[in-house]
Amino acid sequence: MPLFAVTYRYEAAQSEEREANKPAHREWLDAQVTAGAIRSVGPFVDGSGALLLVEADDDEAARSLVNDDPHCLRGMVSEITVREWRPVFGAFS
Repeated sequence: MPLFAVTYRYEAAQSEEREANKPAHREWLDAQVTAGAIRSVGPFVDGSGALLLVEADDDEAARSLVNDDPHCLRGMVSEITVREWRPVFGAFS
């Protein structure tokens, strides 16, 4: 199944809201990782966003999946990019 690099962009002004929403966000992420839909996920160290490696049939399915993230549902992600990624070497190849 194709793998997609999904990036979230966060606005610094919403950091307190995101922190308060983090338990729901992480619960959702954990469920998606357990189901195999998300292969890996984590925030950028500078707090500007996050990277999710999503397994999906196509980019629309990947975008549909992340649109259900509590951070997205509450408007805490200012931009989402979805790009198909083809790993050649390493853990995801």
